[in-house]
Amino acid sequence: MYEKILEEAKKKDGIITTSDVEKMNYSRMTLTNMVKDGLLVREDSGIYLTQDADYDEFYIFQLKHPNAIFSHNTALYFFNKTERTPIKIDVTVHNTYNASSFGDTYVVCYVKKEILNMGVTEVVSPQGQKVKCYNLERTVCDIIKNTKNIDIETRNKAIKECIRDKSFDGNLMYEYSKKMGIYKKLSTMMEVLIW
Repeated sequence: MYEKILEEAKKKDGIITTSDVEKMNYSRMTLTNMVKDGLLVREDSGIYLTQDADYDEFYIFQLKHPNAIFSHNTALYFFNKTERTPIKIDVTVHNTYNASSFGDTYVVCYVKKEILNMGVTEVVSPQGQKVKCYNLERTVCDIIKNTKNIDIETRNKAIKECIRDKSFDGNLMYEYSKKMGIYKKLSTMMEVLIW
């Protein structure tokens, strides 16, 4: 039984959740016993790591907070549209979400529930795990709407990098901007940046 759980954890770079174990038809108590036997380390409620796990901060954060989406500077980082590694990690949650447990290494942006999942895509974290992040079009809208977390030079350079990307869809960006209430601001900025 322990071997099967460890095999499953190995498939996920040494990370296993209570949910994973229950899907395998084992009880939660099995994980507790594996911790006592030194086979696993409890990272957080429902999240366990093997002794040799590759610690992926981004992936583990989303396991703990599945409704939080990586955004702004962190999204630019995932898409290689900035030269800077983020000092703090940007995440977006809906405006009634309690983010008090995130800690001071996270910058939290609050949005209406209706637009939280607009533009969500999966990307691969630097450690190789799939995480949720906003696509390039939504990221451009986010950094135009919330200018306080990014300096002007970095913002303008990142926007130019995004719109030059072959996969970038300008029409989709404008569609998002309307739903986010920043269509005029985005249009003005695009005129300045493109010319």
